[in-house]
Amino acid sequence: MQEEIKNKKQSLRLAWRIGLPHYETDEAFEKLLKFVRQQRRIIDELALFETITHHQYIPLDIYTRRMELAAGRMDVLRKAGVASVGVNVLCTIGHINEAWSYMPPLPYQGMVGHDGGVAKGCACPNTPEMRKYVRAKYELVARAQPDFIWVDDDIRVHHHGVAWGCFCETCLQVFSQKAGQNFRRETLVKALTDPAQAALRQAWIQQNIETIESLLTDVSAAVKEVDPGIGMGLMTNGPAWTTYSGMGFARWFPALRATKARPGGGFYSDAVPGEMLRKNMDCGWQRAALPVEVQDIQYEVENFPYQILKKSASALINECTLALAQGHNGIAFNLNGLTVAYEDFLPLIQDLPSLRPLWEKWTAHAAGLPTAGLWPAWSPQLMAKRVVRPGEDWFGGSGAHDITRPLILSEIGLPLAVDRPGCGTILSGRVAEAFSTAGWEEVLGQGVGMDSTAGEVLTRRRLAYLTGVRIGRRTDNGMRERFTEDKANGPFAGHVRDARIEFWGDARGMGDVLAPTARGVRLLATLEDYFGRQQGACLTAFENSLGGRVVVMGYAPWIFLHSVAKRHQLQNLADWVSRGRLPVRVDEPVRLTPVVRMSADGRRAAILLLNAGMDAIPTATVHLRSRVARVRLLAPGEKDRTVSIRREKTGGVLTLRNIPAWGFRMILASA
Repeated sequence: MQEEIKNKKQSLRLAWRIGLPHYETDEAFEKLLKFVRQQRRIIDELALFETITHHQYIPLDIYTRRMELAAGRMDVLRKAGVASVGVNVLCTIGHINEAWSYMPPLPYQGMVGHDGGVAKGCACPNTPEMRKYVRAKYELVARAQPDFIWVDDDIRVHHHGVAWGCFCETCLQVFSQKAGQNFRRETLVKALTDPAQAALRQAWIQQNIETIESLLTDVSAAVKEVDPGIGMGLMTNGPAWTTYSGMGFARWFPALRATKARPGGGFYSDAVPGEMLRKNMDCGWQRAALPVEVQDIQYEVENFPYQILKKSASALINECTLALAQGHNGIAFNLNGLTVAYEDFLPLIQDLPSLRPLWEKWTAHAAGLPTAGLWPAWSPQLMAKRVVRPGEDWFGGSGAHDITRPLILSEIGLPLAVDRPGCGTILSGRVAEAFSTAGWEEVLGQGVGMDSTAGEVLTRRRLAYLTGVRIGRRTDNGMRERFTEDKANGPFAGHVRDARIEFWGDARGMGDVLAPTARGVRLLATLEDYFGRQQGACLTAFENSLGGRVVVMGYAPWIFLHSVAKRHQLQNLADWVSRGRLPVRVDEPVRLTPVVRMSADGRRAAILLLNAGMDAIPTATVHLRSRVARVRLLAPGEKDRTVSIRREKTGGVLTLRNIPAWGFRMILASA
């Protein structure tokens, strides 16, 4: 388990992002002041948006008047008792082509996509004209004397009215000079999709990182020349979307001189409530990638476009609780909307004052603790280093590079860690392409669970001897899985799992026969057709010559794992791979999703257990693999209480009762 994470001491921070319509007129501002006075218990910070559109260019004379207005409003808000008030600059590059038909057109180059498309509302970040405007814009913001300035999440070069940017003449010239070769857009795009041009792809992503670094350096200089004391914050995007922009946090935050971060992502509606788990992991990955100097880490909860019937109050509470569990120490509420319609968000927050003490206790206890569990492998360099095979389009994306596939494991109760290395590694698809062969030799000497496509990548690296198997042959229809008599299957020997792999799109990698390459490979499941005819092994376990324990899954590895038998099998394999260091295990087959934070010595832990289902859980037997003796139980609407823990060989066990549907329990444990 890794060393403790960056925030040794944390206090909860509840922040609010306030749209322009809420302070633009005196009437609207009076409503905002009323809201602030009524909700002081849950307002530590306010950030005023300075525009309502996502169009990058606003004439500076208009912007000057707007900042003068914002300066006056911030003074009043401070006098009303808000300790920290700042400005959220919505557009630096621009978000999307919005309102471009009646907004002033960009007076400089729009971002150009790989296909030649030109954005109408998003600018190329490299032209001198754009940089001059951005510096002037941020200087005006700084002169309004905010306590801090947030730079929003348009700091990227993907999905800005064009999918992949920027291929304008300025950017092509910059790249050509570095590459020592003159490129036109068409020739560069063709080269970037050429399987032989791996170095060129890495150089292009490096240019994206450097472009953003240079832009943020300009922003910081403009602000600090006015007032060096203004705090800076940067909103980020996660790797679950794409790593095309490079995720150069280690360079971007110092360039901006930012000490505040706001990991972001999309969960705007609870129509599919489980999507909050996906966003939670994505924001967790961002949090884990931040430089150590960044201490104020605020998760953004966003109900865009801010309509109350899109997300329930309980979903909002769960989302925020998950974020704090994942290592954020603040919540940035983006709920107020684009119009002054308080009825569309006030009912959502009525329970927040009573929840604050619970969140504060969690934040204080969990400070400095890394997440614990299985680490789903990913890399900020995935887009840069992924292999392009003949016929593939580098810009087109690939499901085999989807780092979110293993997140299904949390749905069956396996704790996942965003902090590396965790107690074991989960490897999916072709994600291994982003790592060196030497790096994988080290990982394979520990504990790894992988799908057969990942095994194929490692076989190409001549590492099959450490996995124990290779793909014997691939099938893509009419196959199912039968459990063997192996001890990991417990009482479920002979169980048949039928995922109907041909129903769910591309079934490649979902019906692979595994051929052993070494002695001692355990066969945990076999592939058979619908008439019971055996095809060979499809799930194996192997302890290699480095002492690493490796599980390879060849049948439907990331879908339909929710049966009692499969859950039991995968729990046992996770325990085996991690050598019993899986931090939490729940006996009952219930929909408890764990997020675990734990010290390296196991003497302090904070555990969130979320019932991610529509049924109440009457009983849950929870095994804690730690050296704790004192356990406090926290639950919404209940007083904290100390609960007894029964000692066992691997730690301790306690019993939880009556966890409501989409409810949660927090365990704060210490030695």
